[in-house]
Amino acid sequence: MKNQITLLSIKEFIIENELTDSVMLVLNSKNFDEVALEYIEANNMQIERPFEILGICIIEDTDDEVAYNEIDVLEVAYDHQHENDYEYLRTAV
Repeated sequence: MKNQITLLSIKEFIIENELTDSVMLVLNSKNFDEVALEYIEANNMQIERPFEILGICIIEDTDDEVAYNEIDVLEVAYDHQHENDYEYLRTAV
């Protein structure tokens, strides 16, 4: 995704790609901050980190691996043997 990332564009991306809670979206730090501020202003409320849009968890790329205006999709694999353990599998968008 090379277009500007906004709250609306993320919602459209989730719907168009029929994403479920089996994935998380990773945003560049600058995009994350911009979308977080837009979310706060639109909903007149504070957010937790990470936060959700349409039930999809949005997290910040703290390793500087996601380019600006790109969305990285991480598949969430639940480890049934260890109730609270999750494995994140990176997939290309």
